[in-house]
Amino acid sequence: MAGLLDVDVSFDGTWHTRGHSSLFGAGAVIDANTGLILDYETAGKVCQLCNYNKARHDRKEMTDTEYARWKECHAPTCQVNYTGTSGGMEAAEAVACWNRSLSHEMRYISFIGDGDSSAYSAVISSNNGEGPYGKEHIVEKMECINHVAKRLGNGLRNLRKETQTVKTKSGKSVKRSLLGGQKKLTDKVITRLQFYFRRSITRKVNTSEEEMRNDILSSFEHCSSSDANPKHHLCPKSSESWCFYQKALALGKEPQSHSEMKVSFTLLPDQLQLVRKVYERLTYDDMMKRCLKGHTQNPKESFHSRVWLYSPKHRNTSKNKLDFAVACAVSVYNAGYKDSNIYESLGIPFTKTTEKYLDNKDKMMDAPLKKIKRNKRQQKELHYTPGGH
Repeated sequence: MAGLLDVDVSFDGTWHTRGHSSLFGAGAVIDANTGLILDYETAGKVCQLCNYNKARHDRKEMTDTEYARWKECHAPTCQVNYTGTSGGMEAAEAVACWNRSLSHEMRYISFIGDGDSSAYSAVISSNNGEGPYGKEHIVEKMECINHVAKRLGNGLRNLRKETQTVKTKSGKSVKRSLLGGQKKLTDKVITRLQFYFRRSITRKVNTSEEEMRNDILSSFEHCSSSDANPKHHLCPKSSESWCFYQKALALGKEPQSHSEMKVSFTLLPDQLQLVRKVYERLTYDDMMKRCLKGHTQNPKESFHSRVWLYSPKHRNTSKNKLDFAVACAVSVYNAGYKDSNIYESLGIPFTKTTEKYLDNKDKMMDAPLKKIKRNKRQQKELHYTPGGH
């Protein structure tokens, strides 16, 4: 199909209430490169007007004929557009956005989501298994690198929870962590390993699966090295290397002692193998391939908080209220407070006080459109008009 723009996007849903009982939800498609919200969908499981008139009918205040006639007239404007489980809202919203992307002259070729997202499965299995664009254009799953790095931290913390019973000097039996304790997997070490994992991915964006994996494993080998067993074979070999050991060798100097390292841990060989398995679970070829573009879902967190600022979670809402809240959040998120204000559209000039207030609000946020305006190259490459539909 000619004239289509292929776009890498992230998608994530948000709910009005926590748990699996929310009556309302929303999901947004965000361009991974520009940060613009391209489309959104809201879902509602209840309509107050339907409930009100059903109650009137049950109380015999409306006849069967009157109620049937009212339902027929009300159907086009009923706020209920979803009847499944609350947990399935996200998948339904994603399918709706992907299926109408062609009408916007766009094709969402990459789906960036967290690892447990059911929305991706729903998208590729839509249209009787053909997907939104047919078998010849399968939507590719990409990983949010922040979520992948977080999985490393969670995996290492779960590993540290494993205990064994040992006897103290006084003869008392106590349970102690196999991998926790001084010079082992402390919170500081795990946090730094998680940071190094993410930084390795960003360093090797648009390279190859093997290069990215080796860079990730280099931090693991580096931090588990000792004077008796230096393991720096994966570290960069140059005088500009971040690895003190390889840097010293490149400069013809004697490497300093490993005891001077800021982040290090010492484990027995079998314990070290357990840690290595956590890394291996997150660095296989398919996972590395999904991380090669280095995308994140950071923008969606800002958008979600803005939606519920307009429609607070602790207050009752409706589908119409949620639609308005999401539309306002999209406008402000994409263009900023001043450029998205409806005053100018209505022909109402800004007062100096209003303009100053909106300018101050805009200074506190960095809207995607402002970033694009600062980047002339991106501005030339932007051939579509953003906005929710």
